[in-house]
Amino acid sequence: MKKQICDFDDYSEFLMKQLRTLRHFERCLFSVWCVDRLLTSHADLLEEYLSEQDHRTLQEIVNDLWDALLEGGIPEKDQLNALDIEFIEIDDQWDASMKDIHPVVSIVKQSVGMCILCCRRNDVGLVQTIAQSVMDSIECTLEENDPSYSPDILFEYPQIQNELEAQVAMIKLLKGEYELDANLRTMFG
Repeated sequence: MKKQICDFDDYSEFLMKQLRTLRHFERCLFSVWCVDRLLTSHADLLEEYLSEQDHRTLQEIVNDLWDALLEGGIPEKDQLNALDIEFIEIDDQWDASMKDIHPVVSIVKQSVGMCILCCRRNDVGLVQTIAQSVMDSIECTLEENDPSYSPDILFEYPQIQNELEAQVAMIKLLKGEYELDANLRTMFG
């Protein structure tokens, strides 16, 4: 990275430039990689706030996306339709008050839905939104747990810097030669 990233505007601009260099297939890989990181890093919150069935469904959707992608292709329309139906059946918690819904859980759920959509559409902005969701989840965690948290210095936090470096490394990997195997799931994690 040549330019210093100081805020979400810088991050968005930088990431969009990087993501534009990828083909649709690699953008799908990157998206599912980001969502998998969200599911893994926030598993405890998901277990606490979601039913066991809903948590399992989110993970199964991501596993199915990985399986299709690791076979070398973007999931077919029929498979994406089936995944959409599974996703829609997850409890949306509209009957819960807003204070009962943890923001990170909402971020994770939305990201899974966007990942399915990303496989349908070759939309760089959608992929960027999924990547930013990972950053948003880190920001929520910092805001909740760090008394010295300040949005003004968000991109100075090591957690944000580490995630930015991981995302850049994954994009660089996907620009070059890589092997389609299960190791992609845990790269740079």
